[in-house]
Amino acid sequence: MKNPIRLGLIGCGGIVQITHARAYHALTDTVQVTAIADVVPENLKKIGALFNVPTESRYTDYRDMLEHAALDVVTIATPHSLHAEQVIEAANAGVAVISEKPMATTLEEADRILESVRRNGVPYTVVHNYIFTAGMQAALTELDVLGESHFGRSVGMGLKPTDFSADHPTPAFAWRASKAKGGGCIIDTSYHEIYAVCTLMRSPVRYVEARVQTLRLDIDVDDIAMLLCEHENGAVTTVSGAWCVPGTDSGWCEMHAENGSIRVQHRHNMANALRRFTRIDGWKELELAGFDEAEQQDASGHVRYFTETFKAIAADTALPVPAEKAYYNLAIIEAARKATIERRAIEIPVL
Repeated sequence: MKNPIRLGLIGCGGIVQITHARAYHALTDTVQVTAIADVVPENLKKIGALFNVPTESRYTDYRDMLEHAALDVVTIATPHSLHAEQVIEAANAGVAVISEKPMATTLEEADRILESVRRNGVPYTVVHNYIFTAGMQAALTELDVLGESHFGRSVGMGLKPTDFSADHPTPAFAWRASKAKGGGCIIDTSYHEIYAVCTLMRSPVRYVEARVQTLRLDIDVDDIAMLLCEHENGAVTTVSGAWCVPGTDSGWCEMHAENGSIRVQHRHNMANALRRFTRIDGWKELELAGFDEAEQQDASGHVRYFTETFKAIAADTALPVPAEKAYYNLAIIEAARKATIERRAIEIPVL
């Protein structure tokens, strides 16, 4: 693949302006933003200026960009309900695809995505950025010593604005709280808590019990999600997420195993990003040895995620987050919703 990689952006909103852009600026020798697409003129103006994208390479319709721009890869950072259509269109255009989470809003959409990327033979991955924070990367090196897991927990609480109207000054609040746009607490924010703790547990989830409900906010999707998951090895994990609860002691996941425990703090750049428990030492903060200051300051993990992903695409090697991982996360979310309705544990088939 050409170096630098020619990158097109489908969606130039807040997540791109705040986090993705930081990663692209750190990778100027690897990737160059050469074309952008967004339906909001102000977003095109901001990102276009930030990356010196010529006016003629700024599109209001992403399909025009796919047709006319010379691209190797596109990133998709749009409302959830648009992901499936846009991934399939990009795959049909023969370019590699990096999609923001979730890969789709339903497993039926996800199946269509997988069929398309396989048929077109293009690389495809979904952003699971919290796996790539310095704290989580260091935690992964501890798992073999800790041994087989038996219990996991993940918590992500917070308060969203009570006003989710379409004219809210932050438009992302409106679509994230819309059923039509594929929003909701579990698929938007608890999504991260699910894949993060499952990464530590190292055993697939086989059964899900849950309550995914709307308790406080005047929206047509869930504002709270409580999951109880049983893993293949018999371990149990709980995931707690909410938009209607203050985020005290929030934004972390932990795994308890035969030889000790590990806790990773994410969502914020915390001094105690990684802690380990043993019967000899109790809880002890671990130094993030081997990670420079820039890596430790990458609290969201986006820079490392994009670094590893673009490296894999350029070398035509396995992607750090394969599509199956994103499909599995979506399967857990669908099972949790179904468990809420049917008031029973839902089995997740082996993928």
